[in-house]
Amino acid sequence: MPMKQIKGYQALWKPKDHKGHFWFTYADGDRERTADLDAESFRIVLEMLGTNKPIFGDHTTASVAVHWPQGKLSTCGWF
Repeated sequence: MPMKQIKGYQALWKPKDHKGHFWFTYADGDRERTADLDAESFRIVLEMLGTNKPIFGDHTTASVAVHWPQGKLSTCGWF
């Protein structure tokens, strides 16, 4: 499934199981659940969803991407 724009989400963390999942609400109105994620993956996805940039996602892989308008992306290097 290609990534689609996410307009909303719901996060559920289950401390007893030490895992959680998301419900993504896409721009087209579809609402889909991700697979369960471990604590680190859950934190990373939650952090990315918290940005005010357009977010795209794929619930089948729990992948998310942040889109910056053209010309507004800054680059950095690893040393």
